[in-house]
Amino acid sequence: MNANRDSNEHEINAGRIDSGYREYRPSLPLADHLVCLWTARVGGNSSQSERCVVPDGCIDIVLVDGEPPMVVGPWTESFLVRHAPGTTIIGGRWHPGRAPAMLGLPASELLNQAVPLGAVWGDAANARFARIAKERDAAERRAAMEAALLERLAYARPLDEAVSAGIQWIARNPGGRIEQLSQWMGISSRQLQRRFTASVGYGAKMFQSVLRFQRLLHLNDRMSVPASLAQSSVDAGYADQSHMTREVQRFSGSPPTALLRPQSVRCALQLSNLFRTTCDRND
Repeated sequence: MNANRDSNEHEINAGRIDSGYREYRPSLPLADHLVCLWTARVGGNSSQSERCVVPDGCIDIVLVDGEPPMVVGPWTESFLVRHAPGTTIIGGRWHPGRAPAMLGLPASELLNQAVPLGAVWGDAANARFARIAKERDAAERRAAMEAALLERLAYARPLDEAVSAGIQWIARNPGGRIEQLSQWMGISSRQLQRRFTASVGYGAKMFQSVLRFQRLLHLNDRMSVPASLAQSSVDAGYADQSHMTREVQRFSGSPPTALLRPQSVRCALQLSNLFRTTCDRND
């Protein structure tokens, strides 16, 4: 464990999503696989709290109070989750394309669904993760989650390094054509589709759209003064504002004016390295 964990903590106040949501950088070597560990405590006074989860290209392992641990796959549309106020949640979020190495199954088998962890890793691992909910507080649950995931690294398969490189290419070229990616990787379009689907859950073109959508959220998070919709579309890598509007509606069910207001849906990849470059069209 990293003795200086708290100095690496990146806190995000997710507003109406989860008032107690926080993200933490995992220690090495887990950081090569996970974007973050995260915790949340649902606030509010009503009988149920509702939040919208939007596509992010990631797979999460999630523990909700004493419920069975779940693996939440990559989604291509938004969905609502409901929890009672006071519910505590802890999760681990894999980097796009890297979950299958640890899970031991193609990401496509988890597309648009959440499955019990026991169905993926078996009863012993399920029991190991289920005990995490019994830890005294969020910090101890987070430490237990990290320890359990570190144990699973011993069973990890090799990553598809070509797909990992392709993901970085898409991050550097949000407006690039997938045909260019296929040529850059030196593989056929059919093989590109197959390998992305196995690693990410869907093809490279869909991933490009999801990542561009998350880039839009990332840029919106960082702005002290909201940009115009036209400027936001350019900065995120959309062809134009109407292109952005269609994809925002597709992935969130809301227009950009609603999605990009303060304290709305936040970027799920803030702690990744996918948005450190500008919208560069070059390799």
